[in-house]
Amino acid sequence: MHMANELLSVPVAAGTLAIAAAGLGFICRKVRQVITADKLALMGILGAFVFAGQMVNFQLPAMPGTSGHMVGAVLLAIVLGPHLAAIVISSVVIVQCLIFQDGGLLALGCNIINMALVPAYAGYFLYRIVTAGSASSLRVHIGAMIACVVAVEAGAILVPVQAALAGVLVVPFSTFLITMIGVHFLVGLVEGLITVAVLGYLQQVRSDLVLHSLPGKVRLSKSAVLATLVVFTIIIGAGVSLLASGLPDGLEWSYAERPDEPDFEPAVSNDDSRIAAVDDFQSRYSVMPDYSVRASKLGQVAEQQAGSSPGWTSFAGVMGSVITMAAIWLTAWILRKRQSPTA
Repeated sequence: MHMANELLSVPVAAGTLAIAAAGLGFICRKVRQVITADKLALMGILGAFVFAGQMVNFQLPAMPGTSGHMVGAVLLAIVLGPHLAAIVISSVVIVQCLIFQDGGLLALGCNIINMALVPAYAGYFLYRIVTAGSASSLRVHIGAMIACVVAVEAGAILVPVQAALAGVLVVPFSTFLITMIGVHFLVGLVEGLITVAVLGYLQQVRSDLVLHSLPGKVRLSKSAVLATLVVFTIIIGAGVSLLASGLPDGLEWSYAERPDEPDFEPAVSNDDSRIAAVDDFQSRYSVMPDYSVRASKLGQVAEQQAGSSPGWTSFAGVMGSVITMAAIWLTAWILRKRQSPTA
């Protein structure tokens, strides 16, 4: 659900970036006192896990022409709380944009809002409502499923709103909105299943790692659980990512291209030269555009795009996870250093 630059105008991009920056600034002030050493380690490893997970596009059921990928905001919000989840997912989105050209540079604010801030808080509070009182395993799983569907839908609904504000839609707003809701309902269901699976694993090995402890067992040490999450991340980033669908994701299918409909007309038109200039800049300076090796030196425009080989995809999955982990740890370390003396 990463938005591209062409979906926005410069004023809307600037406004959403300001909102995202203000929101993250507020959150960073709130979490200074709660980032313990245990939380710091878990934040980085879960961030790497989500980065790897987002590389795996899965074909959507009953929709042969499109795919989706997990967002991970609800999973992280349940485990870490919404404040830390928002910081972790924002770090993932920033790394994807700056290193891998996944999501537009001008759309960075929108992507942080749509994939981190709104899903983390909306999903968390809905989950807490469903699991209030007796948090049985059944209520945990139902709550996680419902929270994932609603959180993904909330982020998806914002995309047509932002595109409409930018004035780039060439189809009725309602058409784009209904398409996004329908496609991302399926994405939310699959994300819910993934979230339930991860929570089920934590219930079996170390249920107290979750912010509000799940009903479950303590079978492994915290360090052993973190080690298993690292192993899962490597397997997903280096191996499972090779099985990812090459079909356009739900957002691209909704407005840009539909392999199953050759006559499909794009739902967006944006001839702003500034948008094109930003696209060009991002193409020149992305280290591994589209998770593949660059076809030209940094700062140069490639005559043709390099093909994506399995080796480079695996390398991108592992390196992206490591960079994300490092970025999260650095951010958390800086926030901890700025704690008040009485903390």
